[in-house]
Amino acid sequence: MDNRDRNKETEKKKGKGGWKASFTTRKFRGGAYATVLSVIAVALVVAVNMLATKLEIRFDMTDDGKYTLHEETIGLLKGLKDDITIYSLEVSGDELPQFEKIFTKYDDYSSHVTLAYKDPVLHPKFVSQYVDDSVQKHSFLVVNESNGRAKYVDYADILVQEFSYSTYQFYTTGIDLEGRLDAAIQYVTNEELPVMYRITGHGESALSGGMPELLEKGNVTVQDIQLISADGIPEDCDILLFYQPQSDYTEEEIALVRGWLEKGGYGIFLLDDATPTLKNFNGLLQYYGMDTHEGVVMEGDSKYFASQMPYVILPTVYSSDITDSVRGKKYVVAQWATGITLREDKRDTVSVTRLLTTSDSSYIKELNSETLVKQEGDPEGPFCVGLMLKESVNGGETKLAVYSAKYFLAKDMVGSESYGNGDIFLNTISSFTEQESSVSVPSISIEEDKIVMSSAEANRIAILTAIVLPLAIIGVGVFVIVRRRKK
Repeated sequence: MDNRDRNKETEKKKGKGGWKASFTTRKFRGGAYATVLSVIAVALVVAVNMLATKLEIRFDMTDDGKYTLHEETIGLLKGLKDDITIYSLEVSGDELPQFEKIFTKYDDYSSHVTLAYKDPVLHPKFVSQYVDDSVQKHSFLVVNESNGRAKYVDYADILVQEFSYSTYQFYTTGIDLEGRLDAAIQYVTNEELPVMYRITGHGESALSGGMPELLEKGNVTVQDIQLISADGIPEDCDILLFYQPQSDYTEEEIALVRGWLEKGGYGIFLLDDATPTLKNFNGLLQYYGMDTHEGVVMEGDSKYFASQMPYVILPTVYSSDITDSVRGKKYVVAQWATGITLREDKRDTVSVTRLLTTSDSSYIKELNSETLVKQEGDPEGPFCVGLMLKESVNGGETKLAVYSAKYFLAKDMVGSESYGNGDIFLNTISSFTEQESSVSVPSISIEEDKIVMSSAEANRIAILTAIVLPLAIIGVGVFVIVRRRKK
């Protein structure tokens, strides 16, 4: 029998019962095991899904927790003592999923919060029992059942919109439901809300950008006052706001302000590079022990400035009631700041709390300087760019807060969760009016988030990606080639 015949005979023997034998091979057993595991895994996923749906269990899988309540909101809810009902004014079957994901979490952290739905079509007069606002669907009503106070949250205010000059249309960039509900809860639970008067008549900056929304969410009422025509500071004034005047005060205006402050008044000063040139206004700051320096503060240490720009300062944030909510948690930016130092002849009765300061490497450049690099003769830091002063007077206490960055309350600074500037401003108002810290959380952006980092961090990442990583890849390649050649 030749080899060809032997092979045929062998194949014939293997063929007998071959299909049965294939079920007993190691390969089949391994495949069957994997298949069974896959079926079990799929069944478990389906079962968990069905259970989660049945029990209404949901997880926020967004990378930045867009639909998870902020810590500030959770703290507000846990601290409630009054019974609060939040009504969702929705037409049945027309609920917005983006709103539902936030609204339905509000009773998770307090037994004092009750959630309810009211169809404005079926119950058109329900809201009018509490407020006079015109009602539209997708809105909310917050009612304090303990004192009867109520606040309507309009759908139009929940949407964050921007105007496009390319299309000449408004488009939605975010959702501000959590912030608006928090503001409404604070409104109905606080009997006395702060009133702030903004001094005008000297080219002061307007409350633009995100400022109106920030103050509204903090339940701060803002009025304007022209000192030159005023008989005095209104009795309901809790705080005077000095917002970057561009022309000087008269001596009579300074006397009026100083007289009010010396009776235990509160003032918030927002300065810019024009301040040191205003003799009378700057004299008021000097009276309370502060000197402002002409020019703009630059940082010499890259760890303390951002965007490769030494005037976009990341100041040192000191611990205080005003700053603790953001210290180590959010960026605080002092962009285009005026340097403040304390005078040697400051009265001992004036106590100072430093809030924000620059580093020892900081310096001041004149506005018309041709270079941003430190030169001989430039005033050296550190400088204060945020501080609070107190002085006991006539049985009361004068309180002043001073922030010297021109863009401290710019739109980007108060409208982003990354920055704590807006929190510091609201905390200042709350501290002065002896309220619990105002809660103001940012809106949910539906646009791409920006990454914030210091220039030193940016440089390290650039070196890592442009130099270290490519060299490492080349090194590994050379090592592999050499090793193969040796074999």
